[in-house]
Amino acid sequence: MIGNLSLLELFQGSPTMVVLLVCSIITVAFALERSLYFARHAGDCAGFMQQIGKKLRGGDQRGALQLCSSGKTAVQRVMSQGLSNLNLPREHLAQRMATAVELEQVEMERFLNILGTMSNIAPLLGLFGTVIGIIRAFAAIARTGSGGSAVVAMGVAEALMTTAAGIIVAVIATVFYNIFVRMIRSRIAKLEDAREEFFVQLAGANLQSSRSASSSYAQSGQQQAARPVAEPQLAPADLLS
Repeated sequence: MIGNLSLLELFQGSPTMVVLLVCSIITVAFALERSLYFARHAGDCAGFMQQIGKKLRGGDQRGALQLCSSGKTAVQRVMSQGLSNLNLPREHLAQRMATAVELEQVEMERFLNILGTMSNIAPLLGLFGTVIGIIRAFAAIARTGSGGSAVVAMGVAEALMTTAAGIIVAVIATVFYNIFVRMIRSRIAKLEDAREEFFVQLAGANLQSSRSASSSYAQSGQQQAARPVAEPQLAPADLLS
């Protein structure tokens, strides 16, 4: 109840308020959807990359791929693309993982355009409702021929309510939009850092593997060199000559 004007009468008398109500429902629904998405797909990139590094240095590529098998977080899906395509050249592998990061960014930015649209059009809808309300108030004055303050005040109050509603919807949409944009930038930066860390871990694992192979080859060579050389056996005919 706002003065003598109930909310039901306000929505019945102002179609703009109905549109703003729909906009508010859409804004809250997609804000909750994105909040749940980011909560479900949160992950510790640094800790996960340490586990991947241990598996790679131990030569357990299959175990490293199993760590990514669930695919619940963005870093798991990106690393899964890298571990599944280790046979590719480094340039192609880097491009494949970069594409995986871009796909994750697209998924993170899903529905953000709706929140951005709500933050832009809600104040305009409120202003439109205000103009319509004032026009209706003055039309009522012209129709009745009386310029009482009650008629004008009621019409102006109804008009300004649409502006207030539009500002509230815009504030909610803008706050959540900025929060999600900041969150996406942070997560994409962590994914790119994890991608570079993957190549560092992979190079370290390959270097360690080559050193182990060289050490094994050197040890086998030393063992062969340490074996005593058998003296040639002389035949009896050689002894008599």
